[in-house]
Amino acid sequence: MQLGTFYVRSRSKQDNLQQTRAVTSMLRFGLKTVLPYLAGIALMIAIGATNCHADQTDERLGTLFIDLQETTDRRVAKLAESEIWAIWHESPDKKSSEIMRNARRALDENDFDSAIAIINALVEHAPEFAEAWNQRAIVLYLAGDFPGALRDIEQTLMLEPRHFGALSGRAQVYLQLDEPELALEAFESALERNPWMDNIREQIAMVRAYMKSKQKPI
Repeated sequence: MQLGTFYVRSRSKQDNLQQTRAVTSMLRFGLKTVLPYLAGIALMIAIGATNCHADQTDERLGTLFIDLQETTDRRVAKLAESEIWAIWHESPDKKSSEIMRNARRALDENDFDSAIAIINALVEHAPEFAEAWNQRAIVLYLAGDFPGALRDIEQTLMLEPRHFGALSGRAQVYLQLDEPELALEAFESALERNPWMDNIREQIAMVRAYMKSKQKPI
């Protein structure tokens, strides 16, 4: 059964149709905004970090994640989140930075095949760089290769288990595969690591509403 084609007992066909359209529209809105947004922000940050050499092993991340979890100040949380993203995207060397710039150019032209080939080179060059795998997962998602995206997300999380971006990306892939239960689990895991992602809270509510409404045909 595809996403959005559910049935609700004790409702008219018209009510079912309207509710189906509403929930599907909300979920699709999330799919259209979150992943492309992360893809653009991620690569732009990576391009701006050409003179920095760090990765997911950077000692600063520990303190930043504590701030993210413990602060009650939204401004402090958002600053910590931005710094985490910046560190994740600090390329380990100049060659990695150059590859990321080339990938950005390919994506600007909607040339997913070239972007994937370019990021393949980054993964080969820096296999311990978590963001290389995450970036390829994003491009594979945008290209419609959902199994490939899931494989690269898994590798990202092996290298950086705290990667809330990869976890939210995993949820988006599961939504595309019509696996709302797995999507919900991934969204909740992302929120555990970064409780300040309001857009993820909204999508969790949407997925729960969808799961509650989804029933087998009579």
